[in-house]
Amino acid sequence: MRADVHQVADGTYLVHGSNTNWVLLTEGDAVTLVDTGYPGDREQVLASLAEVGSSPEAVAAVLITHAHNDHLGSAEYLRAAYGTPVYLHEAEVPHARRDFLQQVSVGTVLRNGWRPGVLPWVAHALRSGGTTHNPVTAPSRSRRRVPWTCPGGRCPCTRRATPTGTAPTTCRAPVW
Repeated sequence: MRADVHQVADGTYLVHGSNTNWVLLTEGDAVTLVDTGYPGDREQVLASLAEVGSSPEAVAAVLITHAHNDHLGSAEYLRAAYGTPVYLHEAEVPHARRDFLQQVSVGTVLRNGWRPGVLPWVAHALRSGGTTHNPVTAPSRSRRRVPWTCPGGRCPCTRRATPTGTAPTTCRAPVW
């Protein structure tokens, strides 16, 4: 399956993968990858890099918004294969290493979150490695919050990291 790449600003590409999104930020020959989809999305991640004229070797950094498998799927691959640093908010580092896992189970979703579309999502998550043990063995921590420009200006919301995971907001703005 091919990823759907959309240029949203100069050097900024939003990529719609199979059931997840990631962002490519390009500057010259360098690329910063924000999130990496599910483990099973690796070929789409690599194809999206090629589509914007880049390669995995050119990825200067991977920024992970939070350490669920649908966000850090190829982060360890890029770190191990290409030496790409993987950055997360310091509270998410133990989660990325899998010192603990805070992620809803498939069983919980099926028991408590039933609604139309759940079964296809569960099937996709299972096929794409959403329940695999997928740690980032050497993530880099950051205490710095990086501003994220949302369409129409700077977004006022943030994603606050906690020791047990993240408190989601209505915005997908990453905080490192």
